[in-house]
Amino acid sequence: MAKGGFDPKLDVNFDRKYFENKTYFNFWDNQLKVPLYWGGIDLKAGFERNIGDVLGTDIRTPPDGLSYVGLNVPVLQRFVIDERRATLQNARIFQNIAEAERIKMINKLVLTAAKDYWEWYFAYRNQLLIKEFYELADQRFQLVTKRVVQGDLPAVDTSDAQVTLLDRRVMFEQATVELQNARLRLSNHLWDPNGAPLELPDTAVPQLSAGKVIDAAALADLFEAARLRHPEIRKLDLKAEQLTVDERLGREMLKPRLDIGVSSLNYLHRHLTGLKIPDTGTFPAFYKINVDFSLPLLFRKERGKLETIRVKQFQNTLELQQLRREINIDVQTAYNDVKNLEKQIIEQQLAVQRQAQVLRAEEQRFGIGESQLFLVNQRESKLNELKVKLESMKSKYEKAKATLLFAAGTFE
Repeated sequence: MAKGGFDPKLDVNFDRKYFENKTYFNFWDNQLKVPLYWGGIDLKAGFERNIGDVLGTDIRTPPDGLSYVGLNVPVLQRFVIDERRATLQNARIFQNIAEAERIKMINKLVLTAAKDYWEWYFAYRNQLLIKEFYELADQRFQLVTKRVVQGDLPAVDTSDAQVTLLDRRVMFEQATVELQNARLRLSNHLWDPNGAPLELPDTAVPQLSAGKVIDAAALADLFEAARLRHPEIRKLDLKAEQLTVDERLGREMLKPRLDIGVSSLNYLHRHLTGLKIPDTGTFPAFYKINVDFSLPLLFRKERGKLETIRVKQFQNTLELQQLRREINIDVQTAYNDVKNLEKQIIEQQLAVQRQAQVLRAEEQRFGIGESQLFLVNQRESKLNELKVKLESMKSKYEKAKATLLFAAGTFE
């Protein structure tokens, strides 16, 4: 049985009526009802004052009235569960739904922060590579200028080296702006302990740690984590629990209603007013017992509500099946991206090594006059392009791992 706090209700009724012979009577009934949340029992306490010349002796009270206390007990319908207990149980389940929604929002925020971090990492590494690329062009321009003056190289090589230098300076300036913008975007996630926003300092350096390699065993763990703790799946599971509570209530409403009320009438109010209390013995002299029985003939309303709940349960089951399938596909897709990027990074690292060897050989040939400056610049540009692409793959790889964790409904 659901247990919880009180939900008292106070009813105050006063009725005064006149007849043709001017004889009147008053009904005055104040009632306080407190549900006990056990078996649907209501605790009643109140005060009655019924006086008048034409009242029957079965409802007439003393002139100062009677106070009473009693219980109203459902015997059939609403004994196992009623609207109040069903509402209380659904409210508790809704708290868990709100918690699942909070976890979903946190996961999305962590994913956004992770992507912004790795965008900043790539912008930082790209700026460093292009800066090195630009400095090499500047050194080569100075060297070519000296050799042209000495007559070792034709004058046109000076123009070629200067064009390369200016082009790489533009690239360096653009990379610097992109780094500043990436740093600002990442600063959106930085706050001090007092909740004030912070900015990422210019001296901050991103770190590329040796992250955990996600293998087949780790993928199986992610599938299991998604099945048990994914916020979207959790929300539908909790919705199914709410529908189960509603179904129990709907089945309960198919029972006949039989309520038994027992009240003890006494002079408790005279303790408060100071009036004389009659001697009625050990127990009060008056009792009131009422029986309330009702039975719908066709139960159309109750059966309609129950059938509606069952349709919602079937719909929720289908949504849960479809959601689990979509989540499994998202996890598998993200895992495929991670493994593909792992292979590409290994191949790209080998390509960088081979291109560096080609560049060194071309520089040696240029040093002894067997090559041209154009070929050296071309080899160097290709090497820098491969290095930038490698850093981009590393950034995409880390973002793919973050996406994989988000697809599984978790974060690290």
